[in-house]
Parts: sequence; structure tokens; C-alpha cells
Amino acid sequence: MLSDDLQEKLQNIECEEDLPNAVIVTNVPVEVFSVDQQKANFSDLFTQIESDCHFDFLRSFRRVRITFEKPESATAAKLLTQHLSFNGTILKSFFAQRIRLRDASDDGLLKLPPLEKQFLISPPASPPVGWEQSHEMAPVVCNFDLMAKLAALTVDDTFEVYEGDEGKPKIVIHPANEEGNVMPAQLMMPKTPRPPNTPRSVRKEYS
Repeated sequence: MLSDDLQEKLQNIECEEDLPNAVIVTNVPVEVFSVDQQKANFSDLFTQIESDCHFDFLRSFRRVRITFEKPESATAAKLLTQHLSFNGTILKSFFAQRIRLRDASDDGLLKLPPLEKQFLISPPASPPVGWEQSHEMAPVVCNFDLMAKLAALTVDDTFEVYEGDEGKPKIVIHPANEEGNVMPAQLMMPKTPRPPNTPRSVRKEYS
């Protein structure tokens, strides 16, 4: 009988493409990265499983990533190299997680976020328990009722703003007279003439 943890992992696997198709071998001897013959001997361990496998030698980490075409080949490679002695060094291996872009578009690129403008209300300094971010309405750029009334208003017509009711007066706008619209003339300030240039007296000193 399978354990609950294993059953949960099997349920998360939707198809064969979700299975790992690569293994990472750790504790690889240094000679594999520097000596061509040792690298060839190490590669033969995996090419006998699948001839078209791809190698990524990570010298700084003493690791090698091997990518296969089929998940079955990756499983066979892990069983082969787990606790295998290679040049006096015990190898270790584990599966590499397969990276899939589920939300990629048809051309293989990520999709752009939806074009929408959000007007968020700023949260309080100390949000209470259960506080959630809410959206406010977009600002009113133009009041159409006011614009319609201004468009119907002309200079020579009387416009009634408020009809009035009991206890409230009626508000009516009357056009102003042309005389009242004339700006008063500015007072002319007299100009002060410049004084003439007079020669300065020279003071003589006598000894």
C-alpha cells in the first residue's frame, strides 16, 4: 500500500511531461573536468543508457547535469550512479526539476498583464484585523451636467440656476452691462525730470 505522501505526489503528476528528465550527479572527481579521458569515461556511463543525452559540466560545484529525452532514461541513470564508486569517489545523484512555462503565449514569450488602471485606496497606518484592499471609483474628469448648462448659457440671456422653494430664494444670473465690464483707466503718474549735470567744485588746498 502506498503512503499518503507518495499518493499525493502521484496525483500532482498530470502527464508524462511532468516527470523529471534530467539528473544531477554530485561529488564528481576533479579529474573529470580537467582530463579528457576521464571525462569520456564518465560520459560513457550515461551514453550507454541514451546516446543523445546532453551534459552540463559544473566544475566550480563538482557537479554534472545530464539531460535525457525520456524520463525513463533519467530514472535509470539515477539508479546507476547512486552510491557508485568512480575513481575512488562515491557519486551521488538526484533528479532535476523540469521547468515548464505553463502561462507562455503561442510564440513562447510571457504574456503582458491586462491593461487596466486601478485606483487603490491607501491602507491605514495600522490596518485592523480583516482589513482588505478596496478599489475606489475613477476620478470624474468632466461633469457632463455642468458642461451642458455652460454650453446652453449665452452672454445676453438670463439663466436660472436654482428654481427655489419654500424658505429658499431663487438664484438667477443676469448678464452684466457693458459699462461695468470696462476696466478703469490707470492713473498716469507724472514723470520727474532729471536734474541737469552741474560741475562739481574743486577744493584747493594751500600750504
